[in-house]
Amino acid sequence: MDDRKPEKTVPRDWRGPLLWAVSCVPLLLAPPVPAWLGPAAGWTRVWAVPVGAAFLAAAVLARRRAPLAVALAVLAAGSLNVEEGWATTRLWWVGEPVKLGPLNGFTLAVIALSYRAGRRMPHARPAVSAYAAIAGAVAVLTAVVSLGPEPDPAAAFWSSVLSGVLLWAVLPWSAGLLVRQRAESRAREQGLVAAQARLRERNRIAQDMHDSIGHDLALIALRAAALEMAPDLDERHRKAVGELRGAAAESTERLRRVIGVLREADEGDGGAGAAPLTPAQESVAEIVDRARDSGLEVDLRGDGLLRDRTACRVVQEALTNAAKHAPGAPVTVETSGDAGEITVIVRNRVPDIPSARSRGGGLGLIGLGERVRLAGGTFEASRGPEDFLVLARFPTDSPTDGVT
Repeated sequence: MDDRKPEKTVPRDWRGPLLWAVSCVPLLLAPPVPAWLGPAAGWTRVWAVPVGAAFLAAAVLARRRAPLAVALAVLAAGSLNVEEGWATTRLWWVGEPVKLGPLNGFTLAVIALSYRAGRRMPHARPAVSAYAAIAGAVAVLTAVVSLGPEPDPAAAFWSSVLSGVLLWAVLPWSAGLLVRQRAESRAREQGLVAAQARLRERNRIAQDMHDSIGHDLALIALRAAALEMAPDLDERHRKAVGELRGAAAESTERLRRVIGVLREADEGDGGAGAAPLTPAQESVAEIVDRARDSGLEVDLRGDGLLRDRTACRVVQEALTNAAKHAPGAPVTVETSGDAGEITVIVRNRVPDIPSARSRGGGLGLIGLGERVRLAGGTFEASRGPEDFLVLARFPTDSPTDGVT
C-alpha cells in the first residue's frame, strides 16, 4: 500500500488565468514603454498597462499551441525597455553603464513562458536553434556598435538585451527542459519497475501451476500406465489409455519447459526476494489467525474456510500492507464464494500520522493485480479519506486457483 499523499496542484482550468494575473502584476510597476520614446507622459504609461495586459492575455491563450513562439514574442516585447536591470556594471567594450538582466513589465512573463516551453516542447532542437540564433545576432550587433571609433550608446542597449536573453529566457528554458527530462526518466523507471513486478508475479503463478498441475499430470500419466497394463482391458481401450498416458506425459514436459523459460527470465530481472506463495492447504481463517497472533487486529467476515489460492494471496498481501503501512489500525476481511465467483474485500483504517515505513512503491499490489487479472477477475486498490480498500473478484474456476 502506497500511503503517500497526492500532490496538491492548481486545477487545469485555473492555470491560464492565474498565470496571466501573476504576469500582469509587474506591468503596474514598470509599464512596457519603449526606451527610445524618452520620458513617457502619464497618459502613455496608463495606456501601456491595458495594452500590455491584452498582449499577455493573447500570449497565455496561445501558450499551448506554440510555446516557443509565444516565449520569443514576449521576450522581444520585453527587450524594448532596458531602463532598469538586475545589476548595473561597466563593460570594457561599452562606454556607459550596462543594465544586466533588464527588468520591466514583461520580465516575469518571459521567465514563466520560457520555463513552460522547456517543460512542454517534445524536442529541444528548435528552441536551442532559436535561442542560439537570437543570442548570436544580438552579440554580433553588440560587437558592431561597440568596436567603432567612438563609443555608441546603442552598445549598452544591445549588451543589456543580450544579458536579458541569457538570464530570463535561456536559463528558465534550460531549467524547464531539465525538469521534463527528469520526469520522463522517472516515468520510464517506474514503468520498468512495474513491468518487472508483473514478470515476477507471472513467474510465481507459473511456479504455482507447476507444483499443482504438473503434479496432477504426472499422477494421471502414472495411473494411465498402470491401467494400460491391466490384463482384462480390450485392445481399443488399451490404445485409448495409451494415448491418454502419452498426452499427459507430453503436457508435463511442455509445462516443465515453459516454467524453465520463465525462471530464466525472472532470474535475469532480479527475481530474488519474491514473496513465497501461500500454501494451497491453508485457508483464509488460518491466514487471519496468523496475523492476529502477530498482533494485528483483524475482523473476519464471511467464509473463513475458503482455500482458494488467489483469495488467500489477496488476503495475505492486504494484511501484510496493513501491518506495514497502518500498524495498530483495525482491519476487516470479507470473503464470499457464490454463483461461481469469489469476492475478497479487505479494509483498514488510514492512520492520521503515516508510518515511517509507508514510503513503498506498491509493487506487491501491482503483482497482486496482475495475478487477479490473469485469473479472469478484477482488482482494485484505492485510498479513501478514512480507509484503504483492496477489492478482488474472480471466477472460482480461474486458471490460478488452487484448492477451494
